[in-house]
Amino acid sequence: MVEPAVADTPSADEEPPEEDTDAADLLVVADLVDEVRVLDERPRYHLSSCSWLAGRPTLGLPVQEARQLQFTPCALCTPDAVLVRRSRSAHSD
Repeated sequence: MVEPAVADTPSADEEPPEEDTDAADLLVVADLVDEVRVLDERPRYHLSSCSWLAGRPTLGLPVQEARQLQFTPCALCTPDAVLVRRSRSAHSD
């Protein structure tokens, strides 16, 4: 796996890019209630472990609600991919 270059990490004032979510994964995410974190006046939602959130005040929302409110997933922490993987793993056990 290739590590992202330092230049690929947005500065504190820049918004991280949007995660590219597959259409099939989007259908799964639309039904999930797992918590993601959002920042007021910012368009992305994140996993609580996202490095871009460090020191920022956040609000927890179910991912389903974050999507309904037009938030989009962060490409740094890839919340959609992580949550879909967890969901599929839980349903396969």
